[in-house]
Amino acid sequence: MKFPLFVLSTVVLLGGCQSTAFDLKDDVLFQQTIPVCTTDDECEKIWNAARQWVIKATPQGLATDTSERIQTNAADDESFIWETDITVSKAPLGDGKYQIIMETGCSTTINSCDTERRLMRQFNKDMARYVSSSQSQEVLRIFAEGDNMNALFSSYAASLTEADLRQHARKYYLPTTIIGGDNVRQLNSTDEVITFLKETRARIGDGKIARIEAKKRQLLSSNRTTAIVKLQWGFYDSSDDLQYTQKATYNLIKVGKGWKIIFVSFDE
Repeated sequence: MKFPLFVLSTVVLLGGCQSTAFDLKDDVLFQQTIPVCTTDDECEKIWNAARQWVIKATPQGLATDTSERIQTNAADDESFIWETDITVSKAPLGDGKYQIIMETGCSTTINSCDTERRLMRQFNKDMARYVSSSQSQEVLRIFAEGDNMNALFSSYAASLTEADLRQHARKYYLPTTIIGGDNVRQLNSTDEVITFLKETRARIGDGKIARIEAKKRQLLSSNRTTAIVKLQWGFYDSSDDLQYTQKATYNLIKVGKGWKIIFVSFDE
């Protein structure tokens, strides 16, 4: 079953500091649990629930409340009460289905945005009760099992030593197919995966790379055992200057409670 997408976001102003956009595509657990309403009755229930959720989530009240948009009054950055700017929009998917899109952001220059990330995830979890039973069960299962792809990609970001590379290489489901341009390569063992990772690093200037970050992650499709994820790798030197970027699409398979890589396509 292809799991439907429902996009959520929020804008938070923190004590007079200018906020920057919080990229929701970076939170794969959030994307995996996005609900979608599929009937008029279901959409009405989830929209009413979303309105009440926003009212309870922040104290500043609503500036806009229509059938397609819910938006809070602007947060007072001088208030002693924590306020959060939230916008929820209804976006059509066709065939009577709608995404309920909630937007937010936070100042990534002064905090980790963990509070906003938890808020987004909680919204998905709370809204799950208002969609179909099969979708609701899948959302709650993912939250209960900690079905999170972030661990897969963060492990490679930390793989800067031989031991790290070997540990990350175990997250490939063998044999793995690698496509880069016109080149097709099959990796049949953990050692071959390690060799491939080392060659990739050498090609981009291995000695200069001090940090790797998975950016602009987008979950293209997902169900209980398979997923397709598109992202852009950023390679940074010791001064934290971006040296190289690489776009890639990953086909993943669920093994136990963890995800493994079974196919990779690199944009040259």
